[in-house]
Amino acid sequence: MIGSRKINIIKRKISKEFPEFKGVEPKITEKLISPQDTIYRKLSLGRPKRIRRIFRLKFQRTIETVDQVEIERILTVTLDEKGEIMKITESR
Repeated sequence: MIGSRKINIIKRKISKEFPEFKGVEPKITEKLISPQDTIYRKLSLGRPKRIRRIFRLKFQRTIETVDQVEIERILTVTLDEKGEIMKITESR
């Protein structure tokens, strides 16, 4: 699992870039990704397969638009094993 210190750094970075998510606690999920067997066969790689771990931090918040319609805003941050940001995706 990723350290709480690293998560706090990510949360600070997100709150600077996306102020509407300031103070929102993310839901953290972990996923193991293994390479496809066909790729190893096609490339004739004799090395053992390396399983990668990625983490997703999902920030959710309900906001009200100008015309008083509530919409769900979702921000997903994908981290690698070291805790570095790979990708940030945001709902409209």
